[in-house]
Amino acid sequence: MSLKTMLAPSTKSIQKEYVEKRQRAIYKNDPKKTEAVKNAIERLMTVNNYRGDWYDVYTMISQGLMNSELTINFDAGTWFLNENHYATYSQMYERATGPGGKMALKSSGNGNDAVTRAVADDLVTLPDEWAYAHPFSQRRRLYDALSATGSSKMISHGKLKPGAEASDIAPKLKGTDATGYNSKNKNFKPKAKQVFAALNYGARPHGSNIYYGYSQLILKPGLKEKALYYPQDTFTEAAFGKGTTGQTAYHTLGTLIAGSRFLANELWNCHVRKLSMPDTDEPMLLVEAHLFTTVQMNRDVEAMVLSRMPKKSADAQDWRAQWDTIQKNAREWCKRNNVRFVLASP
Repeated sequence: MSLKTMLAPSTKSIQKEYVEKRQRAIYKNDPKKTEAVKNAIERLMTVNNYRGDWYDVYTMISQGLMNSELTINFDAGTWFLNENHYATYSQMYERATGPGGKMALKSSGNGNDAVTRAVADDLVTLPDEWAYAHPFSQRRRLYDALSATGSSKMISHGKLKPGAEASDIAPKLKGTDATGYNSKNKNFKPKAKQVFAALNYGARPHGSNIYYGYSQLILKPGLKEKALYYPQDTFTEAAFGKGTTGQTAYHTLGTLIAGSRFLANELWNCHVRKLSMPDTDEPMLLVEAHLFTTVQMNRDVEAMVLSRMPKKSADAQDWRAQWDTIQKNAREWCKRNNVRFVLASP
């Protein structure tokens, strides 16, 4: 690593270092985690009267997850009612950052409260101990670059630390709901934060989770090895105080079966019973994937599956009138970005 990179690390280098460091930690032998996975699988084997070796089941589930499509659900009307010129899929911190580098993070739809989201992202991304690492260590440098809120210093195992107040939960955020929030952390790099995707492990007709829309981008398989994964959505992980303990990587995806009983039952049905699953909007059934990279449309998207299904809030008559425009703009976007166009049924 050059002196220049150490003194002023780029967004790309921060992302690369972070993923590599977390993967090294995740891939270390951990007898406690192995025992937890073994117990979760043996419980399912008992409930389902399934005989065999637990590790064979683990391998089956892990392989099924590894072979699943990595997807991003979206609403067709929001994306394509007007001509779409997106060249990259940007995350909320990047979209909230102006030309001068100042962030104004605001709440968005789907219950995505800005402060709650920022706190959750930091808690599930950054191990608590990184906040207290030596100022010149790699861990502290990564923490400073990726922590918008400083929440790791205020929360332990899902609870406020002694002496901390609820108002301190995001001590490094400043602003209001109206103006948006910026971080007091001068080293914070908004563009280094994660892009959210999910594994469609159940081969659901409309992607991983229709809460975000019935249409989906299918990302190229190479991105799966670079992602970090969580059982269920990370709001839930943060709320239960799991921090980074539920985080896993591509080659240990089977360990997700120990993260949630809801998800464990679903993974059993998908990869042991070999069932295809119906659409869901249940966040507890997500396998959330975090990508610490720029998702470039003409490089990283394999296909776009466009659905005629509108969001529940859409007016049916308006949607029918808009559908031709939506489909036309979507086809043009796919052609421009060399992305395969698929029309979902329905």
